[in-house]
Amino acid sequence: MKTPRLAILLVLVAAGAHLGARAPGPRATGSGAATASSATAPLAPATPEADPCEAAAAPPSDEPAGSLAPAARRVAIACALREAMASRYVFWPVKDRLLAAAGRPPLEPRAHLEACVEAERAIAVEHEPLHFYDRMRRCVSAFEDGHLILTVPARLPAVALGVGFRLADGKVVVANVESALVHELEATRGPAGLAGLLAPGTEVVSVDGVPALDAVDALAALLPGSSAAARRERGVDALGRRDFASPARPVASLVLASPAGRVRVELPWWIAPGAASHALAKDYVARTGLATTDLVDWRAEPARDADARGRAGAHRTDPIVPAAEAAALRVLRAENGQVAARLGEVTRAGEAPYCYAQLLTFHTETLADGEGKRPFAAVLADFVAGCDAAGRDLVLDLRQNEGGYISHSTALARALTPAGQASPGGALLLRATAQNERVYTERAPVVGGAGSDEDEPLAPRRILAAIGEARRTNREFTPAFLERPLASAGGGFRGRVVALVTPACMSACDRLAGMLRAGGRAVLVGGPTEGAGGSQQETKGQSARWTDPAGLLTVSIPNAAMGLQPAASGGAAESSADAFFEALAFENRPVEPHVPYATTAEDLREANGGWRAAVEEQLAP
Repeated sequence: MKTPRLAILLVLVAAGAHLGARAPGPRATGSGAATASSATAPLAPATPEADPCEAAAAPPSDEPAGSLAPAARRVAIACALREAMASRYVFWPVKDRLLAAAGRPPLEPRAHLEACVEAERAIAVEHEPLHFYDRMRRCVSAFEDGHLILTVPARLPAVALGVGFRLADGKVVVANVESALVHELEATRGPAGLAGLLAPGTEVVSVDGVPALDAVDALAALLPGSSAAARRERGVDALGRRDFASPARPVASLVLASPAGRVRVELPWWIAPGAASHALAKDYVARTGLATTDLVDWRAEPARDADARGRAGAHRTDPIVPAAEAAALRVLRAENGQVAARLGEVTRAGEAPYCYAQLLTFHTETLADGEGKRPFAAVLADFVAGCDAAGRDLVLDLRQNEGGYISHSTALARALTPAGQASPGGALLLRATAQNERVYTERAPVVGGAGSDEDEPLAPRRILAAIGEARRTNREFTPAFLERPLASAGGGFRGRVVALVTPACMSACDRLAGMLRAGGRAVLVGGPTEGAGGSQQETKGQSARWTDPAGLLTVSIPNAAMGLQPAASGGAAESSADAFFEALAFENRPVEPHVPYATTAEDLREANGGWRAAVEEQLAP
């Protein structure tokens, strides 16, 4: 029998893990009043006839800098967030419609954020500032938007177990471990054979007494994501490492399904260096006694996984090719040093070789290897041209692509278009705000000057004029600007294309997958993409990131929306906003694969052999 959700939450709160932080809410105060975790109590409904922010008092002038304890400061932050979302967020007027169309529970944005304000007012004093950030995370995550990312300017230290987990075969399983750490734990704390118990593919039955999948879902409720599957993937990663939902117990109790039966293992939590002196975390460290260790790789994601050091097992960014051929792939790095792409050719016994391009990000203008740095689109165009000249098919591995520049997805879709054919382009719509008007004022070139592109549908000056017109006529949105059908600039690509996708393919990756599918240019293998259709249009002087006046909270707020044209036809440069949200927008609408496939425990043990077999079945003569 399935454990009731309420019972799961009570177990989590009793364990002190705060995994079940479903929503912010009130806490009774005063002598003899029953109390509940302020991170897990339910939201109180907003009072419709009153604006909860009108009564927000200013923080006392003698309050310590950065303090989150009094309700006045927390209410002020929540109110400022509500106003920033209302004035900037591109999906603010339509999010309830998008979620309803995706079969999700209704969400009225203003009422939801006003309930968050009331919840903060109901907590007279917050003794644990980390709980405040968890409640704000839950407020933001309810919008189900992978681009709506909450961060803390004074970056919170991560906690980690030294073990990575994945979803496979409908279960939570071990994926990888910090080898040196596990061997030290085995020698000093036990149990004997710990490394074997934590082998890749081992099922995790429960975490701190909670069924493992329910623990994942509880964490996912605090994470951004435009689909439930994307949030779940981030939630399973957070089981072993996160900078939120800080565990109150210094150890995590895991029940593992071993060949000899179920085994309980207790692993210590570790915290990133500097936590003991961090203004927001030092009290937490003193209370829990968490220690740090240099046996955990504390680098931020995604660089940590793409360039794993000292971690045994399977990693999200492992390629699908055999180990010997993976070592021969050309590794290219982004501007920040992160592994961004792996390119090469895969041989097969008795079959023709195929080209393999693993793209982990579009968020870099250049790609670099030992031979120097070149523009991203140029590197990919040359690789595709070389594959075409050799008569190869192409496997495009987008399983872990975090998105990035829209122009890269357009350039790659164009490069993969056969000569004489056209592929459908994308669409872009903006919220008609003063901020976006300032962004495009900076972007728009002088008419007739160098770089002027007045005839292009997405020309900055054209978009700037549309923003101004929409603001003058009191419309929420610009029209949707439609790219021209994409035609290959050279000889085109003649081979077959198989694209691997999962819920971790987001934003510009969603967009590329949708364009390839709409144009019939690729067979998509894997799972649905995330469905993250927002976009942050910004310049160095006009950031899409909002920070509250006290500098305690930052939220990246999408101010534009991306869309996908269904076919390479017509020639219209614009579409109405209503038509865009009805048929073109892909926010909360993942791109579906042609051939479903999901990672198995065997993939984690055997270098993604199942993925490779699924690909090669599509490339069979």
